Order: sequence, then C-alpha cells, then structure tokens
Amino acid sequence: MVETQTVVEQLQELVNTYRQEQERNRRELEEIERLIRQTQTESEKLAQRDLTAAGQLRNLQANLDRFSKEDIRNVYSMVQEVQVRLASVRAQLEQLQAKHERLRERQNELNTLLGVLGQIEEALRSLSGESVGGTAPANDTLISEVIQAQEKERLRVSLQLHDGPAQTLSNLILRAEICERLVERDVQQARAELAALKKAINATLQETRRFIFDLRPMILDDLGLIPTLRRYMQDFGQKYGLEIGMSVHNLEQRFPRHYEVALFRFVQEALNNVARHANASNVRITMDTFGQQVQLLVEDDGVGFNINEALAERPGRVTLGFAVMRQQIETLLHGQLGVESAPGRGTRVVAMVPLPSGM
Repeated sequence: MVETQTVVEQLQELVNTYRQEQERNRRELEEIERLIRQTQTESEKLAQRDLTAAGQLRNLQANLDRFSKEDIRNVYSMVQEVQVRLASVRAQLEQLQAKHERLRERQNELNTLLGVLGQIEEALRSLSGESVGGTAPANDTLISEVIQAQEKERLRVSLQLHDGPAQTLSNLILRAEICERLVERDVQQARAELAALKKAINATLQETRRFIFDLRPMILDDLGLIPTLRRYMQDFGQKYGLEIGMSVHNLEQRFPRHYEVALFRFVQEALNNVARHANASNVRITMDTFGQQVQLLVEDDGVGFNINEALAERPGRVTLGFAVMRQQIETLLHGQLGVESAPGRGTRVVAMVPLPSGM
C-alpha cells in the first residue's frame, strides 16, 4: 500500500515536470510572437513593393513600344521575384501563426492540468497526517484515474493526428511531386492537378482547424462558454449525424475562466461518450441555476446501459469512461456528478456545481 505522503511526493514530481514544460512553452511562445511580428513587417513591406511593381508592369504593358527587350525582361523578373518572395513570407507567417496557436493550446491545457493537480496535492497534504484505513487507496485511485484519463486523451490525439493530418499531408506531398513532373510535359494537366491540389489543401486546412477547435477552442476565451458550446454541438452533430439541442436558463453572466474550461470539457466528454456508445439520434443539453448551484445536464435517446452490471463486469472501462467528467466536475469545481441510465431508455449525465462567489 502506498502511503499518502509518498503519493504527495510523486504528485509533486509530476507537477514540477509540467511546470518545467509550462515555462519552456512560455519562452517558445514569446520567441514565436517576436518572429511573427518581424515576418508581418516584412510581409507588409513586400506587399507594398508588389503594388509598386504591379504599377510598373501595367505601365510597361500599356507602352510596350517605348521599352527595350532588356527593360521588359527586367520588369517581369522583378515582379516575379517580389511575388515569389511575398508568397514565401506569407506561407512562413501562416506556419508561425499555426505553431503559435498550437503552443497556446498546449499552454492552456497545462494551466488547467496544473490547477487540477494543485487542488489534488492540497487535498492530499491536508490528509497526509490523518490517513487511516482505506483513505490512501482512495486517493491513489483518484490520481491514477486522472493520469490514465490524460494518457488516454494523448493517445486519442496522437491517433487522430496520424490518421488525419499526417496521412493527408503525405498524400499532398505526393500530389505536389506529380505536379512538378507534369509541368515540363503537360502544362494543362499540371494546371488541373494544381487546382485539385489547392482544393485538397483547403480541405485539409479546414479539417485541421476543426481538430484544433476540438482540442481548445479560442472562442472560449473570447466569447465564453455558451457560444462555444453552441458552435461545438453544431459541428459535432453534423460530424456524427446527431440532432443536438441546447437550452440555457438564468445564466446572464460569464463564469470564471477555469469554470468555463471545466464545463466545456465535461460536455465534450459527454458527447464523445454518446457518439462512441449510445447509438442515439437526439441529444439535449440543459443549463440552469438552482439557488447557489448551476446544473448542467446532457441526455440522449440511445440504447442506455445497466449501471450496476457495467460496474460489476467492467470496472476499469466504466471508471475511465467517466474519469474526465469526474475530474472536471468533482475535483476541479467541487461539484457532484450523477449518471442515470437503463437499457433502452437512454442516458442522463448531470453535473451540479456550486456557483462561483460573486455570482
């Protein structure tokens, strides 16, 4: 049996590891922001040069008889050079911005994770001198579930990256090589292939943006929880063929940032469970306040399951299935999580969370 104090020490090591990553990430973000500013300045200068070069080109085309072949060649060469350089700088800027967004996503994840681990550490420290009987195993189980849920999410992300953007980018590189070979042999076919390649790149970009939104939507910081949930459930419903409705009552103010992140993750995981297991057609999300508590309900019309049998037959799978929601609601927000289900009657997941002070 692992003593509570030992668990606290292990947890502290984990916290220190994430804090080091957080600091590295912060420094890299600052460097990327500096490079973005430099690249934006260069892009603006090149864009101005492009406008000037375009004006010279129009003047040349309107007065071809006044210019020598050498002058014409020089103007066209200058225009081409400026346009190629501008396209290159803009592509570099997009890459830097995409990297900045990924780093910002990771920083937000680290902030949330460290907040959760900090609360667990504080709770364990308060018990370090009092642990008797089954207290330590219960705390060990909680920490184990949090870590397993985190690793499960990392595995899901890595698999999605491998099967999605990574595979698509490999295909795009192959098609680009085909275009390169076609340029010298069949210009028309090369143009057609380039048009198809451009369309495929755009589709990949949109899919990557959806993937980034799933990881950490930026509008959560800008617009708040409710608009973000409406956007997310619309995209999720289209992706999985679900009719998702949402009703909100007695909520006019925004929650603190960590509340919004935790509640969003709760709904995200609940919808993921519906898509994976429920075989449902309709999902209903309801948010309301009762006294000093906010209730968040996610219910579906799927196949449901027998909770007692599921816990008896597959304790690990069921516990891990709700570990993320428990982490967000019970550990981070000090609320209560409830699950109601029966075969053929769908599933209801309910979170009751105390309102933040001042609301």
